[in-house]
Amino acid sequence: MNNKVYIVTGVASSGKTTVGTALARRLGVPFFDGDDFHPQSNIDKMKSGKPLVDEDRWPWLEAINEFCKNHLNEKGSLVVCSSALKEIYREKLEAGIPEEQVVWVHLLGDFETIKERMHARKGHFMPESLLKSQFDTQELPMDGLKLDVKLPVDTIVDVVINDAQKDKSEVGLIGLGVMGTSLARNIADKGFALSIFNREVPGSEESVAQKAKEEYAELSGAQPFNEVSSFVASIATPRKIIVMVNAGKAVDAVIQQLMPFLAKGDIIVDAGNSHFNDTNRRALDLNEKSLHFLGMGVSGGEEGALKGPSIMPGGSPEIYARIAHILQAIAAKNDQGEACCEHVGQGGAGHFVKMVHNGIEYAEMQLIAEMYAYLRYGMGLEVEKVADIFDQWQKGINASYLLEISCKILRTYKGDQLILDTILDSAGNKGTGSWTTITACERGVPIPTITAALFARYQSSFHGERARYSSLFRTGTSLTNTSLESLENLLYFSRLVNHHQGFDLITHASKTYNWQINIRNLAVIWSNGCIIRSSLLKQIRQGFEAGSEDVLSNPYLHKFIVDHFESGKLAMMQINSGNLAYPCLNSSIDYFKYLTTRESNANFIQAQRDFFGAHTYKLKTDPDGAAVHTEW
Repeated sequence: MNNKVYIVTGVASSGKTTVGTALARRLGVPFFDGDDFHPQSNIDKMKSGKPLVDEDRWPWLEAINEFCKNHLNEKGSLVVCSSALKEIYREKLEAGIPEEQVVWVHLLGDFETIKERMHARKGHFMPESLLKSQFDTQELPMDGLKLDVKLPVDTIVDVVINDAQKDKSEVGLIGLGVMGTSLARNIADKGFALSIFNREVPGSEESVAQKAKEEYAELSGAQPFNEVSSFVASIATPRKIIVMVNAGKAVDAVIQQLMPFLAKGDIIVDAGNSHFNDTNRRALDLNEKSLHFLGMGVSGGEEGALKGPSIMPGGSPEIYARIAHILQAIAAKNDQGEACCEHVGQGGAGHFVKMVHNGIEYAEMQLIAEMYAYLRYGMGLEVEKVADIFDQWQKGINASYLLEISCKILRTYKGDQLILDTILDSAGNKGTGSWTTITACERGVPIPTITAALFARYQSSFHGERARYSSLFRTGTSLTNTSLESLENLLYFSRLVNHHQGFDLITHASKTYNWQINIRNLAVIWSNGCIIRSSLLKQIRQGFEAGSEDVLSNPYLHKFIVDHFESGKLAMMQINSGNLAYPCLNSSIDYFKYLTTRESNANFIQAQRDFFGAHTYKLKTDPDGAAVHTEW
């Protein structure tokens, strides 16, 4: 059993209630004042100025003891205070409770100090005249922590927690897949005492935690487990448990496994790619059980998890504060020394932001892929030349992690064979991109560049159909020529439009769900460690810090669009004269055209809807007035 009763003792006015309350708050467990267990006869006797005798104390001490035993067995850890001045009284209080479940905290002070405190205390039933009798009765304890009442309360609490949990891990991690193992190594490398757990699957996942401890030097000091109750018991309370398993049913299954062994105030952090609605549900469910749940997005892949990821925690800011020192320590640091980890917002905000991050990522990848396709097949350049162009762009406005790895992809061979040319052109996805599009549709927020990237992946998966139709129609590829400067600017324009759509969706969702997301913080979180880190995000951050309302109103980006949009349109016309598809590039141009069109063609849509379905429409002259119908 890992449940404990912390018994705070001392004479009257030694600070038992103050220390006990602070200790309970830090531990996330309930506090009970021993005075509340006195029968009325004892209270009346003390009010009259008469000291209690042992016959008065036995029923009182037995009542506290019985309460503690029941609470430990049925509800978990607790803090209780009692004067417990004699050793025999302390024996009564701990009777029947295993020694390892009792933590004694003795508050000691000299008579004059305690007398001054008692004089300042108002409204207590014990008069000052009885203080001397308490000092006369008190037997100094041999066991437990003995602390001077003059110490600050926070210091006393720190000493108690550090002593009681000195052999415990500060944090636990469940799920030792690629990302989980890398994150565990990162946590341990930063000096945090760590417990690790992985499920046992005979024949495929056996002794995973123990093997990880043996394989990786960073985990040599970690405590490995393949049994849940022992894993939970190894972690200091209130427990902090990071879960790194697949989204969906696996997360719920892990929570159900943990539930019987958790105590009030424990914290579960879901660091996988869960849907934000699932995170909201889990947080509410666990809150009803006096447990805490944080949904946390993590970006950076295997390398990022190990060396420093971008971390997007959501949920209660008070609960985040209890684990912030760990998350900030393991997060990536940007060029200003800031940790790429900030509290995002309430509820499922962390997983929502990670979801949109992945949507932006989809489009960033597709835009680079479209540029690669045009340079290599639309312009007929050798792959080495395309790599050189990307290298040059990486030194300019389009510098990003994704362009950096694209350069490496274009230069990676196995023998004489470019590895890229051996890969089947059928793109996979794990759901976050589709969640972003579905959520945007539900909210009525246009994100066509992100959606085009998603649909491009879907269309790529129909490999057989594409092979059949390309043979049936034999459209071929006609070469065109566009200036590299125009292409570089078109890519930058499309990327900033993509980011605008992502930030716009987050802004709308924050208002809808009252998450109060600080958009500037996202630019900090994404400044390093994550997949979409780039020089563009630095420009976006500067705009937000200068007061820009959104990405497109950023002064630098606004000027870029004004200077280059027309040439971008011309470049797009040249690109489109061939027979390759460029869905993200075209969607970015069209999105901006529509966004900057004061009078759209939607009035025609409304007329059509009203014609066949009597759906009505609003008048330009009275947009807030009553709906109108025409008998066409």
